[in-house]
Amino acid sequence: MRFKKFTALALAVVTAASVAMTGCGSRIDEDAVVATLGDKEISLGLANFMAQYTAVSYDSYITMGYAKENMWSQDLSGNGKTMQDNVKDGILTQIQTNYLLEDHMKDYGVEITDEELSDIDTAAQQFMDDNSKEAIRTMGAKKEYVAEMLRLNLIQKKMHNAIIATVDTEVSDEEAAQRTFSYIKVSTEAHYDDSKNYVEYTDDEKAELEKTAEKIAEEAKTDFDAAATDNGYTVSTYSYGSDEIGEDGTATGSMDASIITAADALKEGEVSSMISVDGKGYYVIRLDSEFDRDATDKEKETIVSQRQSDKYTEVCDSYKEEKEWTVNDDVWAAVNFDKLYTIKKTDTESVSETETASEAATE
Repeated sequence: MRFKKFTALALAVVTAASVAMTGCGSRIDEDAVVATLGDKEISLGLANFMAQYTAVSYDSYITMGYAKENMWSQDLSGNGKTMQDNVKDGILTQIQTNYLLEDHMKDYGVEITDEELSDIDTAAQQFMDDNSKEAIRTMGAKKEYVAEMLRLNLIQKKMHNAIIATVDTEVSDEEAAQRTFSYIKVSTEAHYDDSKNYVEYTDDEKAELEKTAEKIAEEAKTDFDAAATDNGYTVSTYSYGSDEIGEDGTATGSMDASIITAADALKEGEVSSMISVDGKGYYVIRLDSEFDRDATDKEKETIVSQRQSDKYTEVCDSYKEEKEWTVNDDVWAAVNFDKLYTIKKTDTESVSETETASEAATE
């Protein structure tokens, strides 16, 4: 049954492992009201458990690059908030959104069956049985919290699928049409030297790179691919559509507008002269296709995916206007991630190395 697989994945990071923590953390009042949605009160116990459960995956996958004492205090998103505050904000938004989605299940013919509720209860009990008392205490876990998290995750999954099913999936070739070019780049950007130091090129070095680019541009007229390999460079490809340059004249993708303009001027098979891009380096490009079928089909998938994402966000945002959402910041401040969660894999089912616990919980 699909849902049994879902519940196993949702809890795999914990049920398939022993969870060890360092640091004693702070006690919280589980019955305190951390937020209200209309007349519904959200307990700190539930919100704290969902936050700590999310921290399990972050600790497991991110501590390889950051010291624990620094990881949660870092502004990794660049929005002026610590990672801890961003994760906590995300948990409250998740709770708010999922309860609002629950209010509208009938609008989309969505329901949670008795069998699914039974599976949730079984998974929640298994979670409690598979983890030590210390792990349970540190995460603030209770069977009712685990079950409610799984129930809300299932509601979100079903409602998400129902909402995006209303999106028009038809995309014309004209809307998605992609041109593709190959390019050789002679970079003048800062780089790592042989001693692994991050350095800028000197003016003399840049002058030599310009000469190399000129040489490549000349040789590329005869054999584009050989011009790259013979000079120690590689050939890459880039696909783009008619909207690649915005109304303000700047590129909407990763390529500079001057390169896109040059590509637009080429016919299939033609090679450009050397293109200089300030701060980036030098490019030589070859237009490979005026209409790339494979790239166009991939772009259609991207367009549909964006439509679905926009629709889901639009619907969820509209629901948020229906009920007042209030957060008790003083209560929520008691939740922190000063415990280190480590995962020990066992021979039982576990989450894929490329899939985080939070991703699995909402799959």
